[in-house]
Amino acid sequence: MARLPFFFYRYLSSRFLGSIVFNAFTVFFLWEIVVAFKSVFLAGLIPTISLASDLLLTVPVGHLIDRFNSTKLGTLSSLILILGTALLVIGQSIPFIYTATVFLTIGVMMKGDTISATIKKNLDREQFLPANQTFSGAGYASSLIGTLFGGASIIYLQHYFVLIILGMSIAALLLSFPISEPRNAEEKAAVRSELTSTFVFLKKITGFLVVGFVLNGLLVCLDVYSSGLFHLVLKVSPVYYTLFVALLSVGGIIGSLLSGPLQKHVNTAYRISLLILLYSPAILFIALVKSAIGDIVDSFLIGLLLPVINIPLDVNLMKVVPRNIYGKVMAFLRVFLGGATPALAAVFSFMALFFSVTSIFLYAGIILFPVCVLSFKVLPKFFRMANEASLNSEKEA
Repeated sequence: MARLPFFFYRYLSSRFLGSIVFNAFTVFFLWEIVVAFKSVFLAGLIPTISLASDLLLTVPVGHLIDRFNSTKLGTLSSLILILGTALLVIGQSIPFIYTATVFLTIGVMMKGDTISATIKKNLDREQFLPANQTFSGAGYASSLIGTLFGGASIIYLQHYFVLIILGMSIAALLLSFPISEPRNAEEKAAVRSELTSTFVFLKKITGFLVVGFVLNGLLVCLDVYSSGLFHLVLKVSPVYYTLFVALLSVGGIIGSLLSGPLQKHVNTAYRISLLILLYSPAILFIALVKSAIGDIVDSFLIGLLLPVINIPLDVNLMKVVPRNIYGKVMAFLRVFLGGATPALAAVFSFMALFFSVTSIFLYAGIILFPVCVLSFKVLPKFFRMANEASLNSEKEA
C-alpha cells in the first residue's frame, strides 16, 4: 500500500472531528425533537434542511475548489462549524436547531469536498486507493463515535453536550491550517470552457447518475425514520436506536478495511451491480420483520455493503475526472446523486402524517428493486470509461 503524507492525516483528523460533531448533533436532536413534540415530521426536517443546504451550496463550493487552494477552504469550513455550534450555546429552540443544521452541514460538506480535492491535486494515482480507503474508514468511524456520543448524551450529558461539540469544532480548526498548493496552467481556463467540459463529462455518465439519484433518494428513509421506528413503532429505549445507527457505521468501518483485499474480486461492473441489488431486500426486511435486534443486524449488513460498493466507484471516478474540473464535477455529482434526497425526505415526512413508518419502508424497498436492476446496464459503461482513462494516463506517462 502506498504511503500517504502527513498533511493528509492532519486534514483527515480535522474532518474526523467535524464529522463527529455533525453526527452527534443529528442523533441528539432527532431524538430530542421526537420525544418533545411526538412528531416525526419536525424531526424529519433536520435531514431535509441538511440535505437541501448541502445541495444548494455544493456547486459554488466546487467552483471555489477548482479556482483556489482547497486546504484554505478546509480552514474556512472549520470556522463555519464553530459558528453553527456557537448558535446552540445561545439557544436550543427549533429555529436555533434548524439554523445550526445549515451551518454544520455546510462545514462538514466543505471538509469532505476539500479533502477529496486535496487527494486529487496533491497525491499520486497509486495513492488514490489507500487514501480513499482511509477516508472512507475514518468517515464511518467518526459517524460511529458521533452516534455513540450523541446517543450517550441523550441520557447522560444533556447539559454539557453543546459545549463539548463547540470545543471539538475549535480543535478541528487548529488541525486545518493550510499548505501551499501549486496550480496547473490548465486550471486557469475560462469558466465557460470549464462548465462546458463538466457537462460533457456528466452527459457520458447519465445512466450512472440516474441510478444513484434514485438510490440516494430512497435510502434517506433510514435517516428520516430510524428514530420514529424505534420510539413510536417498536417502543424501545434510545439504546436500540443508538445501536441501529451505530452498527451502520461499524459495518462501514469493517467494509472499508475489507475493500482493499476484496478489490480484485468485486471491482467489476457486474459484481458491483449484484451487491447493489441487495439494497432492496435489506430495506424490505426492516418493513416486514418488526424486531429491534433484527433491524440492528440489518443495519450492520447495510453498512458493510456500502464501502465495498462505494470505494471502487470513488477510485474509478477520481481517475476519470479531469483535474481542472474536478471540483465542479464532484459538485454536480453531489447534486445529481443527492438531488432526490431532500425532496423525498420531505415527502417521507409528509407521508408519516397518513401512513405508518413500516408501510413507507415497504414501499421504498419495492421501488428500489427495479432501480438496482438498472445498475447492470449502466455500470459497465462507467467502468469502461475508467479503464480507458487509466490506459491513456499510462501512455502519457
